[in-house]
Amino acid sequence: MSLNFAGERAWRTAGSMLVVACAFAAPIRAERAAHPRDGQARDRSNVVSTVPITPVEGPSTLHHLGLTIEESSMGWAGQWSAPLLTDQSAAEADLRSEPAGGPFVLTGADLYRISCRACHKADGTGAPPEINSLVGPVRSASVQWMTADMKTRGRDLGAAFVRQLTTATEADLRTRLRQGGHNMPSFGQISEQEYAVLRPYLDQLAGLPQAKPGRHSITEPADRVGELVVKGTCHICHDATQVTQRPTTVLSGVIPALASFPSGKTGGDFVHKVKVGAQVPLSAGGVMSRGRMPVFDYLTEPEVASAYSYLMTYRPR
Repeated sequence: MSLNFAGERAWRTAGSMLVVACAFAAPIRAERAAHPRDGQARDRSNVVSTVPITPVEGPSTLHHLGLTIEESSMGWAGQWSAPLLTDQSAAEADLRSEPAGGPFVLTGADLYRISCRACHKADGTGAPPEINSLVGPVRSASVQWMTADMKTRGRDLGAAFVRQLTTATEADLRTRLRQGGHNMPSFGQISEQEYAVLRPYLDQLAGLPQAKPGRHSITEPADRVGELVVKGTCHICHDATQVTQRPTTVLSGVIPALASFPSGKTGGDFVHKVKVGAQVPLSAGGVMSRGRMPVFDYLTEPEVASAYSYLMTYRPR
């Protein structure tokens, strides 16, 4: 027991050091990414992000819709909190190759994982009827898929009309991302540069043949990655600040505001809670439960640490 506790403390201390590294190393490494050394190969499919970083604001998506976490699949990715690990090696095995302080080279799959997966799941199918599947609309924006589908139905709409339909569907996809919908929040934080990288991955997710080559990745500073994680995942359930008197409840507790995290948790605690989960007391007698917050084990430790760094630097409001 004491060995596990000591190991956990060491792991969390390392997480705090990781966050400090994020805050100080990101500007230097982002500059190096933007200006590679002479002779270093440039990836023409990659682009360096120039998006201004802004704080997260306002009530959570659940508050905006008047829902509690028990009533919605939003932010859960179909996954309840897993049992606590007794050995941290399983969590540490998920470390990826990106440096702790950035920059991060994100592919379309990475952008989807950070911004979309919490609601639409890994395969894009969502949780109907509340959260629609992405697969159908993405396929309907493909000229090749729509033409083949109409032929299997015995209908030949003509190339011009098919292109008109798919162009309208593509515009609808972009509008829904920018403005949101009845239940879907706006993802206006995703820039045109990022959308250009994300969009081909949606085709891949829908099983469509890859179109002509485009941008395969984007280089982002750590705080920008943190912004995408917070706005695309955390803000679904957590208010930016406690702006209402009706908190979203989990059991007998409250979902804390994002503004409380930098002062209420260390970087290591934050990473641990997001990646692994944490025990919460069920009663004054000390009975513990694993909690009901979903475990976002598909986020890497550097990505979660970047979210903590972002919340420290760009205070929620």
